[in-house]
Amino acid sequence: MRWHYRSVRYLVYLIVKVLRGFRVEGKENVPEKGGAIIASNHKSYVDPPVVTAAISRELYFLAKRELFGNKVFGWFISSLNAVPISRDKIDRKGLKGAIEILNQGNLLLVFPEGTRSRKDDFLEPKLGVGKLALEAGVPIVPTLVSNTRHFLKNIFTGRKVTVNFGEPLNLNYLQGFTEDKQGYQKIANEVMSRIKNLRKKAN
Repeated sequence: MRWHYRSVRYLVYLIVKVLRGFRVEGKENVPEKGGAIIASNHKSYVDPPVVTAAISRELYFLAKRELFGNKVFGWFISSLNAVPISRDKIDRKGLKGAIEILNQGNLLLVFPEGTRSRKDDFLEPKLGVGKLALEAGVPIVPTLVSNTRHFLKNIFTGRKVTVNFGEPLNLNYLQGFTEDKQGYQKIANEVMSRIKNLRKKAN
């Protein structure tokens, strides 16, 4: 793990721990080596750094291309493994870059919903997570992030920020789906179903 990444990761961990409290569950479900997709729900801008702080391995993540418009901020998040991708169209270049990252044996954070959910309900998942998993040949780890919305406003609520990693969808399971839009969507739906189950168990 690069020193710059390690330093920022540790700083984020300390900030979350001190301001809100931080709990990580199911860490044993994150592969210790090899490529894998960390598929998480998305409630807040702080979700990527929070998930990063919960994993001991270096993590890459997809970020909307608009965030790279500011050169300084774009450079900063790029240095922390952000990968630009367009949300309003099929971004073949972005998908190719994501698959290369997975093929190199890295972890990639993906938000199946495609954008932040402003409410307590989950959004319908996009098929991209299924496409990435099948084309790269990697497992998917369903992940639930809790209590990150309005991060600073909720300092005094006593609700800890929690990251819960569920049991992975392994390759044997994923290879049972067809490599087309229908198959990709079925995988995405299953991932979101497992994330919802993680929330039910947490409650």
